[in-house]
Amino acid sequence: MKKLLWVSLAAVGLLGVPSSPVSADHCCQPACPAPATCMVERTVLVPHMTMETRKVCVTQCRPETHTRKITVCKMVEERKEVAYEYCEWHPEAHTRQETYQVSVPEWKDVTTEFTVMVPHTEKRQGVRKVAKCVASTEKRTVCEQGGHWEDRPVQVQTFVRGCDACGRPTCCPQMTTCTQKVWVPEVIQKEIDVTVHKVVCEDQPFEYDVTVCKPETRTCTQKVCVPKCETHTREVQYFVHVAEKKTGTRTVVCCKPVMEEKEVQCTVMVPYKVEKEIQVCVCRMVEKKIQVAVCCPAPVCAPAPSCCQPAASCCRPAPSCCR
Repeated sequence: MKKLLWVSLAAVGLLGVPSSPVSADHCCQPACPAPATCMVERTVLVPHMTMETRKVCVTQCRPETHTRKITVCKMVEERKEVAYEYCEWHPEAHTRQETYQVSVPEWKDVTTEFTVMVPHTEKRQGVRKVAKCVASTEKRTVCEQGGHWEDRPVQVQTFVRGCDACGRPTCCPQMTTCTQKVWVPEVIQKEIDVTVHKVVCEDQPFEYDVTVCKPETRTCTQKVCVPKCETHTREVQYFVHVAEKKTGTRTVVCCKPVMEEKEVQCTVMVPYKVEKEIQVCVCRMVEKKIQVAVCCPAPVCAPAPSCCQPAASCCRPAPSCCR
């Protein structure tokens, strides 16, 4: 199969090989026409994919129930009396003497001096700010509404009665000028005196009371407790635990293993073979005919007549010499 593919590729590759014309520039060589290209029918193998049904052997499992004997270990309780030793602790009273320190209070009269801050009231002078309203006159500029009347000419349209050529009464419009009084406004600015009240702060002296604390030294006598240590002796009773060994019995539960056989049922998967039909993709090589371009056989050319001179290094192409 690989050999056929190489042959096909070689046949296709021949299409891209350009034909080399016979050069007529060499000395004393006949001029022949270039080889022509011909189409040749070739047979090649082409892969073809098809689906086929095939039988295969498949292993499957089915459940089966089996009965078998197994050895089971059971723990059986067993009670028995066991002797053991234990200790009992009994308290015993003992007496000992010990010395301890006692703090006894002792009172003494102690005179001490201390300073006391005594408050006194004093008169002091101060200055404070007092606000007053003071009236003053200021100049202000104000605007007043004024004006005057003027006589202005105004064009007014009137209608005059008359007669046309036929003697019928008509009403003809006519513009007349009349005088009309018009008020012309005017703004007048003038200065006036205005009374304004302003707040003025003044310094005012006043007298106030101040409480001042002055230090004074005083003397007092007070009782002071001074601790004094004294040594005393006393008897103290204490207890000591003494161990006493004793023997007793107690019931102990032990677990003893007992082996016995037991039948149990278990499910086992048993394998078996089954034939099944499945679809398989198969690749087959199929023959196919194609057209391939190859070089045609070159025509037979007759030898060119002697056209070269002995002294010439090159000669012109020979005339047509192909049969």
